[in-house]
Amino acid sequence: MSEIVAFVGPTLPRTGIPEGVRVLPPVAQGDIAHLVALPAARRPRWIAVIDGVYERVPAVWHKEILWALSRGVWVGGAASMGALRAAELASFGMVGVGEVYAAVVSGDLVDDDEVAVAHLGPEDGHRPVSTAMVDIRATLAAAEAEGVISAQTRAALVAEAKRLHYPDRRWPAIASGTPVLRDWLPGRERGVKAADARTLLRLVLGRPEPAPVTWHLEQTEQWRATRPAPRSTGLGPARLNALLDAVRQEDSYPDLERAATLRLLATRHHPRPAGAALAGWVERVRAHVPAADLEDLDDLQLEEFAADQAALVDACAAVEAELPGAILDVLRLRGRYAHHLKKLHQSKGDHLR
Repeated sequence: MSEIVAFVGPTLPRTGIPEGVRVLPPVAQGDIAHLVALPAARRPRWIAVIDGVYERVPAVWHKEILWALSRGVWVGGAASMGALRAAELASFGMVGVGEVYAAVVSGDLVDDDEVAVAHLGPEDGHRPVSTAMVDIRATLAAAEAEGVISAQTRAALVAEAKRLHYPDRRWPAIASGTPVLRDWLPGRERGVKAADARTLLRLVLGRPEPAPVTWHLEQTEQWRATRPAPRSTGLGPARLNALLDAVRQEDSYPDLERAATLRLLATRHHPRPAGAALAGWVERVRAHVPAADLEDLDDLQLEEFAADQAALVDACAAVEAELPGAILDVLRLRGRYAHHLKKLHQSKGDHLR
């Protein structure tokens, strides 16, 4: 995995992507989270969001971008979906550049359809088959500035294009009733989105420093349920199964299963530390767990491991007062309650009841 990843679709052709940038298709929900969940050696350090999917496929989630930022990954956006998300998350450290981003921040651009285009599939390089409204506006403004059309004509054509559904915004339909514009257009279309995308790629190639994280990423139940697992076994199916088989022979596997289940439930329903508290738990884990048992964890995985342990300790503390009754319930389930009660009566007498 390259250190720099860019989600690019119809805004730029592949030939327009500089060397050193790994190109991925338009971003969808979960794509950034999966990158962040990779081991440190494969995780990108810079992510440029340009194009994204929507409508039939869930769009990239704000929470996964926040997760990337909280893990020290630089994330920037421009041109299309990237500009929209950057404007929404600027206060959290996502970087936005370009005209589209500036228009969203200022409130001059409020409709998502301003940047939307219809495009072909990956086999055709996501080539656009319609024109973005922001590019139509810029092109018509240039035509007016050059005296090709009047201000009234420009306003009328903008309104006409805006009434069209975004896949139907094509110059032949927009300019068909204005011959002078139709003759002027070839080679003169303005590409605001493309220019913004190139600006972002130039920025990310400079490997900017991510902004310090001064906020806490809340580990909500929904986020825990939907994010990718931050730590895989790293063993592969064959080695994992062989290891578990060996464990079954040497240890009490049912006890391990119950302990693991408790750990998983705790991480889903109890708060996990962040910031200085998390750093303290990492040091506590390093002090109590043999280094050999932690050596295959990178920094992110070690933090997740420590946060899970903190949640487990919190969960145990929360139910401590209820443990005696729960232990009796477990004895009943195992058919051992009456046995222990009988032994107690025989050894101590009824005065202990």
